Amino acid sequence: MRIRERDAVLYLALTLAAGILLGTYMPLRKAGVTPSVAPSLSHWDKADYVRELIQTYYYEDLDGDSLTDEMITALLQALDPHSSYIPAKEAQRYNAVLMGGFEGIGITFNILDDTITVISVTPSGPSQKAGVLAGDKIIRVDGENVAGVHIQNADVIGKLRGKRGTKVRIEALRPAHGQLLAFDLVRDKIALKSVEVAYMLEPSIGYIQINSFSATTGDEFSRALHELLAQGMRQLVLDLRGNSGGSLQSAIAVCDEFLGRREVIVGTRGKAVGSMVYRATSYGSFEREDQSLVVLIDEWSASASEIVAGAVQDQDRGVVIGRRSFGKGLVQRSFNLPDSSELLLTVARYYTPTGRCIQKPFERYEEDIASRYLHGEMNSADSIPIADSLKFRTPKGRIVYGGGGIIPDIFVPIDTSEDYVYFNQLSHAGVIFRYALAYTDAHRAEWADCPDVRAFDRRFAVSDAMVAEIMRQGEAQSVSTQKATPGSRKEIKKWCKAYIARNLFGEEGFAYLSNQDDKMVRKAVQVLRRK
Repeated sequence: MRIRERDAVLYLALTLAAGILLGTYMPLRKAGVTPSVAPSLSHWDKADYVRELIQTYYYEDLDGDSLTDEMITALLQALDPHSSYIPAKEAQRYNAVLMGGFEGIGITFNILDDTITVISVTPSGPSQKAGVLAGDKIIRVDGENVAGVHIQNADVIGKLRGKRGTKVRIEALRPAHGQLLAFDLVRDKIALKSVEVAYMLEPSIGYIQINSFSATTGDEFSRALHELLAQGMRQLVLDLRGNSGGSLQSAIAVCDEFLGRREVIVGTRGKAVGSMVYRATSYGSFEREDQSLVVLIDEWSASASEIVAGAVQDQDRGVVIGRRSFGKGLVQRSFNLPDSSELLLTVARYYTPTGRCIQKPFERYEEDIASRYLHGEMNSADSIPIADSLKFRTPKGRIVYGGGGIIPDIFVPIDTSEDYVYFNQLSHAGVIFRYALAYTDAHRAEWADCPDVRAFDRRFAVSDAMVAEIMRQGEAQSVSTQKATPGSRKEIKKWCKAYIARNLFGEEGFAYLSNQDDKMVRKAVQVLRRK
């Protein structure tokens, strides 16, 4: 599920944070490097000695495994913000993100009103084949009540995911039927798509959204690109907003479609892994001069997203539009530990084709994005910090800067007008999202014959009465209408319709409607029309 500005599905913020933690990930086995020198035994003896002292003499009993985990975590935190320790119980979930799949029943869920609610169903997955629908509320799993018990996301994942071929029974309440429906599901391999949205904005302008960089992203992107080319696409808007990164190899594969053979994509340098330069290796499907490219980024575009944006900018291949990216210029590798836990260790910095390192300083790292708001950077390009000592030139002589993140060629400010004050309060409380889900459940049958989101857009409009009901529900959750404006009511209509479209047509339906008056998308189209 795509993370967007003002999206009320707040639990996805956890996914975003996990993506930035993984950062630009370089699989160890693909790099041709294995640890050849064991750490000095004296260092390990000292660490073991301290741990034994703590376990023996501390004033109360401690769990030895937990103590070891905490020591490793503290050690890595002292290195940099991205080196991290993944306990064995969480390693499978992290690897699923990187590898582009997991084994389970094939649903996206949210916990609403202490109830597991199905947000979407994976096409051709076990749940879809059994008849599970978006909006179903899961009440029992294998006979155990899971509603109204303060269940957490991790607990739900633990119950629904499992080894391929194993069985699980869910009992779900379908609001339109008012009764429990039982589904006997056989878990299967579920693909995590990183390219869920690809469609034509205009007859010659395509739009592709990449929400992460996993092992399958290169192939997914190539397929989406060829589908749009077959529809007459000559210009492309590549949306990397909110994309927190992932696999280095997938970022390279995406750039391979844009850049000419042997053009530099990215370089890496590290003490043990040495220096590597990655170049375009094939003749891409979108590298001709008459095929124009725009890349969209924002403050949450990180690591692999910044590699793509940096390569496009440094090679004068396209225009980067948006706001300064996150500023994550480090590469991690995963080391498997004997108990199935993993160590993600920063092993290199990466550099854009002009030689820029875009890693931001570690000081006040977690507060950086908030400080950008406070210092006015989100509203004005003039507030972006620029160091003349980090000035670089592209092959065509354009000036680009190193430092914290990729600075876009064209800046688009965040909207902070009064129209958004009330709207944002409703969104953050989840009011609009919940209303849209309930409305879809009640009217799903009416749209069963609707062929696509374009037909839905023509046939449906959010009424004033619907807005009034959303506002009433907001008041019930202590969201005052005092700051409601005509502009905020317009935003409520837009996003309510987009959420309903997502419930009916998936992420592409959501993007189709939410992009219609999106400032960055509009700017991208204006730029491409002039080419």
